[in-house]
Formats: sequence, structure tokens, C-alpha cells
Amino acid sequence: MSAILVVTPTLGESRWLDETVASVAAQSVACRHVLVAPAARMTELARRFSRVEVIAESGGGMYAAINAGLAAAGEWDAFTYLNDDDALLPRFGVVAQALAARRGEPAIAYGGVRLIDARGARIGAIPISPFPRLNRALYAQRIEPVYQHGTLVTRAAFAQLGGFDTTFRYCGDSEFLARACVRSVRFVCATTREVAAFRVRAGQLTKNRAALVEERRRVDEKLGLLAPMSVAQRLAARLVFRVANFPRYVERIARHGFVSFDELLTRIE
Repeated sequence: MSAILVVTPTLGESRWLDETVASVAAQSVACRHVLVAPAARMTELARRFSRVEVIAESGGGMYAAINAGLAAAGEWDAFTYLNDDDALLPRFGVVAQALAARRGEPAIAYGGVRLIDARGARIGAIPISPFPRLNRALYAQRIEPVYQHGTLVTRAAFAQLGGFDTTFRYCGDSEFLARACVRSVRFVCATTREVAAFRVRAGQLTKNRAALVEERRRVDEKLGLLAPMSVAQRLAARLVFRVANFPRYVERIARHGFVSFDELLTRIE
């Protein structure tokens, strides 16, 4: 597989952008990093990060910027997008290795995701599905089995799905991954160990819980994620998911008490 394309939508104002760019540059696999930014910031960012490419955003929001970046990047085999306050971890290359054999197929590989605070300190990890065949049954119970952080998407999968739905402001990544599941894109769990870090901080969009809930309802409605499924299928999928992620739940309880993942996102500053 050729160099992985990493797309970062940014306004150029994040105080963590240097760390984000450095995490991509430090990967053991070849990465091509593209920043999608307002035209007014392009010269400054190109000077500041001489080894990355800077592309002008379309002005339609984050998911429109990612679509624009992927379209402007030309040839690529697989991509991930990385927010300008998040980071790839050293083990991300494992995800690339898992996808190498499926270069021309509609496929998405993924790994575990660490939660960090504004200072970069660990505050937990996101539960993920170790067995992709269970993902559809998990979605049917409003359990997200895969998160955008730590994913790698083949060009064939992106083409099949038609890109990110720009009508979403908060859940475009969740909708994209759920749509892939519904449309039978192959998912590969490369590793349950952490390959990327999601920074939880004050002021980010994920703090707006009411808006998140409403957009998730729209995702469910659009894709039919809550379609009827046998009780046995639901129970089996949920049990396997809970048991596999038991250490992550224990860590969350030990650090933050009995709170849900959404509640944790609103609590950490």
C-alpha cells in the first residue's frame, strides 16, 4: 500500500496542532498529511509545517472540508482523518498492516482509542467492538462499535459510500461508519490496543450533548439502525461487547465514577 493519506480539517487556531502534525510524522508507516484550512491561513500554515500539504477548505463545515481534502489530494489508497487536537499513537501502523491485503476492496480497519485531557494525560479508553460481525447488532441497540479515531478507510469504501454527509455537524463520522456497516463494507478489527488518542477538552463540539442526541436520532432514522432484530442476537452482541471491554469500564469507574461515555465527555474540562 502507498502512503496513508491523513486529512486534518483545521482553522489553524488549535494549540494542539503541532502535536497532531508531529504524531503523524512520527509514524513507522509512510503517511501523507494534508491540512484543510481557510484560504487566509494557508500561507501561514504552509510556512509553519513545511512537510505537510495545505488545501483550501470549501467553507461548508468540517465534513465538507474532509470531502474537499480527499478530492483535492489526487491519488491515494487509504485515508484517515485526524482532528487538529487529536493524535495518532505509535501503534497506528498495525491498522495499516491489517488493511494492506484489502487495498482495492471496500474495507475499514480500526483499532482502540485512548481518551486524553487537554494536557495529554490519559483519562480512559473508548469501548470498541473486537468482532466486526457483531457491529450491526450493536448499532441496533444504540451502541457505537467503532469510532473514527483509529480507523483507516480504503478508497473503494469511500467511493462506495459517497463521502461524508455534510448535513451533519456533530455526527458525520458516526453516520459514515454506520452507513458503511449497513451497506456491507468489510470491517476489520486490527487490534483492540490503542492506536489513536481522542482529546476531551473544554469548548469542543462533543460537549453539546443535546445536539449530539438529536443528530444520533437522525442517523438512526436515516439508516434504519434500530430495525427489528432477534432478542438473542441483541443479547449475544451486547454481552460479548461488554465482556471484551470490561477493563475499559473498570478504568472509567475507577477514574470518574459510574458515568456513561457521553456524560464523561461533558464532564472533563
